[in-house]
Amino acid sequence: MLRNLLPAKNPLRILALIVISLLLPFSTAAVQSLNQANESRTEKTSSPLAVQQELVQIETGFFEAWRTNDLAYFREHMADNGVFWGEEGTHSLNQQLAALQAAAKYCTVQGYGLSDFGALPLTSGAYLITYKAQQYATCNGEKLPVHMNGSSIYIFKAGRWQAIYRAEVRPRNES
Repeated sequence: MLRNLLPAKNPLRILALIVISLLLPFSTAAVQSLNQANESRTEKTSSPLAVQQELVQIETGFFEAWRTNDLAYFREHMADNGVFWGEEGTHSLNQQLAALQAAAKYCTVQGYGLSDFGALPLTSGAYLITYKAQQYATCNGEKLPVHMNGSSIYIFKAGRWQAIYRAEVRPRNES
């Protein structure tokens, strides 16, 4: 029976089978190790409180990056196909980065505050967070509205949370 599986006429096939049989235990162990690492990361991020804390930290980072003109933070924490929505309409990540870069020349952010965070799991690996923002900034000498309502949708992709959608609008009762 072995004779039919391993014909002597094809030494490369024999060599391939020997190599596969030698590597199989190592590859199985590697796959199990990767699965355990992914499960560990999933367990860590599955706690709603832990996820909310991580997302609040990331969202706060967006405001700090805006204050300090840190475009790299936006690139790192927004998905490539992410969308930003505000009172001027929707912007892709690249459009938002260009707008932030241009605004850095004529806008100054003195400070900001975020409060009233809420987190809602949408599905496995996706969360909606909401918050209230107070921003103290001027552009071309004009003060921006202080109070804003914000929301973001985050997805867990490539081993980290990334904003796929961010929005900020003024509360209805403010002009």
